[in-house]
Amino acid sequence: MFSIVKNRKIFLSIAAVLVLVSIASLIFRGFNLDTDFAGGMAVTYEIAEAFTVSDVQEIVDKALGDSQSPSSVQQSGDEVVIKFGFDNSLETDEERSDFSMNKVAAITKALEEKYGAPVVEEDNNDAAAQENNAENTDADSTAAENQDAAAADSTEAAAADNAAEDQAATVTAGVVLKNQDIVSPSSGRELARSAIMMSLLACLAILLYVSFRFEFTSGVVAVLALAHDVLILLGIYSLLQWSVDTNFIAAVLTVLGYSINNTIVIMDRIRENTRHARKETYGDIANSSIMQTMTRSINTTVTTLLTIGMVYILGVPSIQAFSLPIVIGIVIGFYSSVFVSGPLWALWRDSAVKGKKAAAK
Repeated sequence: MFSIVKNRKIFLSIAAVLVLVSIASLIFRGFNLDTDFAGGMAVTYEIAEAFTVSDVQEIVDKALGDSQSPSSVQQSGDEVVIKFGFDNSLETDEERSDFSMNKVAAITKALEEKYGAPVVEEDNNDAAAQENNAENTDADSTAAENQDAAAADSTEAAAADNAAEDQAATVTAGVVLKNQDIVSPSSGRELARSAIMMSLLACLAILLYVSFRFEFTSGVVAVLALAHDVLILLGIYSLLQWSVDTNFIAAVLTVLGYSINNTIVIMDRIRENTRHARKETYGDIANSSIMQTMTRSINTTVTTLLTIGMVYILGVPSIQAFSLPIVIGIVIGFYSSVFVSGPLWALWRDSAVKGKKAAAK
């Protein structure tokens, strides 16, 4: 039987190299932060004509100019969300606001040149009906002034209210600006600090739970495996300069929960096998536990990948931004659970035994 623990140098070396490359990328390349963290503008348009994200992206890039930071375009049905950052030379909120309004005006003009100005169709049928009702009411009031004066006033007021509510405007063509939000750099930094704090608190909670439920060694190994998953996932996004937004943070927290689940299953089997072990070494216990849970780990990973993969393939861009890091994290989490956590536990235990023997001598 193939022994993962006996070949742990290979698997742990691969994990160490990936972690080091990820850390180097984080230091020297950093992140491509979305406006949620870096600050900027998020504008929503409704486009009645057929359009593609690539066409809108090209229009936006031309409207923003060469000096502008990278923009992003996301489609949701007939609406498109355009995000862009501030010019680095801007220092005050007033300057950023003026800058954003000018850029929004430029983008709106460019989109209208491509897809046309908004064409609004008003529905006045209800208003005409209310006018006829009012005339009929006046006629009835003339016939019976003394009896129905109060009722006539009430009817006219109700008719006016209904006419105001029922008169609707529908966009049948062109581009309409639906919403625009400004995120200041200070708000983005605060959001980034909150995201980091949430991740650290999640790791601390996992360490406390696993240490209480199993043992301290298992808790430390589980957290190290999680750190391995998160660092590599962050490294991939840093190396490829993929956009990091709030969807990514939510996905990272999801990956933490999924990855620790597989690791806990292996740690639980290790605990059971340790209780019944007689002459087996810690390496043998860890390897047999990994193999006993291997089928379960593979089945869980494959079924989850199929589900999240379909969400990514068929989902809208905002859903894809959430599901892509989950897909990557699931693969990384499988590797850490099977090829890192068990061998690392055995290495820790063997080192502790050797230390005790050396101290006894």
